[in-house]
Amino acid sequence: MKTLTVRVTAELQVPDDWTLVDHAAGMTALKIGDQFVDFDIAPLSTRDDDPEAMWTDEDETLTARVLDCVIELDSDLDLNYQQ
Repeated sequence: MKTLTVRVTAELQVPDDWTLVDHAAGMTALKIGDQFVDFDIAPLSTRDDDPEAMWTDEDETLTARVLDCVIELDSDLDLNYQQ
């Protein structure tokens, strides 16, 4: 077995009424209206070796196979206001 490390960083500009809250599951979540949002890894795949290939997560079997290999996952949410 090999270890593959994937670091995912995303920066989003979000409306002022979206907030970070402590969720009962023991994590920080993004609160949008009455919904809570967490971020996770979602592998995308394609069968086309083409620069214009369409990448999706529709192959649920392959997605599950890749996600089954995840042994640790951590995300950290930080909200900063622009001036």
